[in-house]
Amino acid sequence: MVNIFSDNRFSGTDGTDTENHVNNHAIECTVWLGKQFHKVADAGQLHHALGLDSLELTDWQLREAVDAIGLHSKFDSLSAETASTLPLPALIELEHCWWVLLSINADRFTVLNPITGEQKIHDLCSQYKILLVAEKNLTKKHVKFGLSWFYPSIFRQKKQLKDIFLLAIVLQLFALAAPLLFENIIDKVLVGRSLSSLHVLGLAMLALAIAEPLYGFMRNTVFGHMASQINAELSGRLYRHLVGLPLPYFKQRQTGQIIARVREMAQIRQFLTGSTLMLLLDLIFIVLFLGVMFHYSSLLTWIVTGSLVLYFLLWVTVGPIIRHKVEAEYEADAQATSFLTEAVTGIETIKTTATEKRFLHQWQAVLSRQLIQRFSAQKSGLAAGQGIALIQKIVAALLLWWGVKSVLAGELSPGELIAFNMLAGHVTQPILRLAQVWQDFQHTLIALRRVGDILDEPMENSKQGLVSSPELAGQIEFKNIRFRYHEDTPEVLANLSLSISAGEFIGITGPSGSGKSTLTRLLQRLYIPQHGQVLVDGMDLAIADPVSLRRNMSVVLQESILFSGSIADNIRLCKPNATDEELYRAATLAGAIDFINQFPHKFAHPVGEKGGNLSGGQRQRIALARALLNDPKILILDEATSALDYESEAAIMSNMDEIRQNRTIISIAHRLNTLRHADKIFVLDQGKIIESGSHADLLQQNGLYAQLWHQQTE
Repeated sequence: MVNIFSDNRFSGTDGTDTENHVNNHAIECTVWLGKQFHKVADAGQLHHALGLDSLELTDWQLREAVDAIGLHSKFDSLSAETASTLPLPALIELEHCWWVLLSINADRFTVLNPITGEQKIHDLCSQYKILLVAEKNLTKKHVKFGLSWFYPSIFRQKKQLKDIFLLAIVLQLFALAAPLLFENIIDKVLVGRSLSSLHVLGLAMLALAIAEPLYGFMRNTVFGHMASQINAELSGRLYRHLVGLPLPYFKQRQTGQIIARVREMAQIRQFLTGSTLMLLLDLIFIVLFLGVMFHYSSLLTWIVTGSLVLYFLLWVTVGPIIRHKVEAEYEADAQATSFLTEAVTGIETIKTTATEKRFLHQWQAVLSRQLIQRFSAQKSGLAAGQGIALIQKIVAALLLWWGVKSVLAGELSPGELIAFNMLAGHVTQPILRLAQVWQDFQHTLIALRRVGDILDEPMENSKQGLVSSPELAGQIEFKNIRFRYHEDTPEVLANLSLSISAGEFIGITGPSGSGKSTLTRLLQRLYIPQHGQVLVDGMDLAIADPVSLRRNMSVVLQESILFSGSIADNIRLCKPNATDEELYRAATLAGAIDFINQFPHKFAHPVGEKGGNLSGGQRQRIALARALLNDPKILILDEATSALDYESEAAIMSNMDEIRQNRTIISIAHRLNTLRHADKIFVLDQGKIIESGSHADLLQQNGLYAQLWHQQTE
């Protein structure tokens, strides 16, 4: 066969066998553990559910795999000290590969290779990383999304938190030492005129000047590393939950609003892993500084403490006002994002209808509302900031007034007054920073509610007891289906029943809005009917695991989406490790190989965003090739050839005998020529089946199908 793959990157055999072996080993260990806990698990389903390809399995993905089969897991270490307390069986990592840890006897332990059944005995001579597993607590109630959602990710970084706390203690001791050194320089050197003391104190100040930024750099480096790890984990958890939500969630919300809510997660992460944690550490040491300040002057210290009370009263008064205005600002931002997303997505329609000016005026109105709300929130924040500055200046004046008076009265030395003011700065600076953090907290409260709109929504596979679908035969039955998209809308399907045998080629046609596409969405479990059952191989889809179900199906839509990347990337979307031969065969069956060969880079040709570098017909054929490469037991074609010319459509139909082998095909079409060779055709109208039969039978019935056929052929 001619080499049509001009770039080895798009070959399915690119030297990743080692990584695949490691992945398979870990997944098979997980499946073996699942069986010990009486969990139904399949290695192929786990690979698909986790989106694994040739990349090495990460620790986080391994925990995801264990979670997917219904078990709880946590990482621990195996050593001579912990050996007697560990629950078994568990997983253990040996030479970058995961094994099942079966037993531990004295200074030895036994591991199992679940693929070959081989057992090995190892000496317990060092420390090993293990993954402990246990049954999940199924009675645990769902906790509404809030700050507690972030705690596990933060407290997982115990070592870094400990290092940051220790470094913070050192820095605070440096902060305490500086005023004491200044006090001695003023009182002993300037007042006492002791030159020998100046050299000693000067060297101490120099050492402090060098050590403080060094330790500050170490603390910030550790903190930055920890924040990056937390951010990566939180972003992954949010995205996993978002893509796991049911389709109605996305249909009922504007794309821009969802994007705006996802972006607000950054505000929460910044609040938790930014300056807030550092500030909390600084606030802990305020008590120490206040204690030293009371040693100097109780009166001056009470002045500083009184200012803290005034700051608190200001926050309590202004905080609710700021929070209300920030919420209005967030809503205006979401509306602006939604409008802009919609305008960019529909730019072709805007240009072809010459309505640029109209949309510009609408954008200006949306932008105006956004800027008004933003300015209102900023004005409240500025007012609070000026109130804080006023308190700060009054306190500074009082400290100077009473401080100088105390020096003149002999109650304080000049050095002690300077030291007191430096210590007061270490108390008031965190409080002033707390004022900004308080404003950030108001933003974070709003962001928590908005992100909660995503994370409080249950995922479509969150129910316990969902049944994983084995490899399907393809028998389908709809029983007395009644369905409507919203409570206040008419029924789309009205008491509909039909049966499809495994391996049949079924056609569905009818007027627009008759419920054809809705029928296939129910089959994919994208929606659940309000009444009736959808059965596949006798299994009720209401209790089926959607991921394992959809692994056995492929769908080609009228507007199938392609993603940025090459043609090969898009065809291999569901099967990343497909060979070149499999890729070539799928493209040939889909009638795509001819136009692919015309591109200079062939399968490596970039398709652009949403397939913008290809025509509508080319996109449909790539989507069909993607569906066929997955080798589904049920293939759904929803107007899958509507953008093709008759010649290209005929090329695909000539391959239909090979395409339909060992699979059930449901083809929805208005162009009845594509349904002529179907085993049975169902005609829908207003959510009901009004005719059914073969092409010839329906023509003899002289009903709606015959009428549509004559309109298209005459």
